[in-house]
Amino acid sequence: MKLKRRYVARAWLTFFGIWMLLLTGMLGSFVKSPGVKQWYSVKSALKDKRQEIDDIEAQTLLLTQTAHQLEFNNVAQEREIRKVLGYLGEKELVFEFQAL
Repeated sequence: MKLKRRYVARAWLTFFGIWMLLLTGMLGSFVKSPGVKQWYSVKSALKDKRQEIDDIEAQTLLLTQTAHQLEFNNVAQEREIRKVLGYLGEKELVFEFQAL
């Protein structure tokens, strides 16, 4: 009876040992287990994507504010027209400097 318990205990220890190896991802090259290494890489990718989403949301907010200004603010419209098309207003001069 003691011999049987010893084998059962060893079988359970072996099972848990292999299970722990699979969880750590150390056998990832042999067995395609998720493992802790892959969990960290997925967690890092998720963090990068969340940062990218935050950046895009900030850019969208800035563009929305700019569009609102261009829609209703005459000064902003004039500034943008001058910037894009290169128009000059009255009493404005353009100086071009060239290096010798």
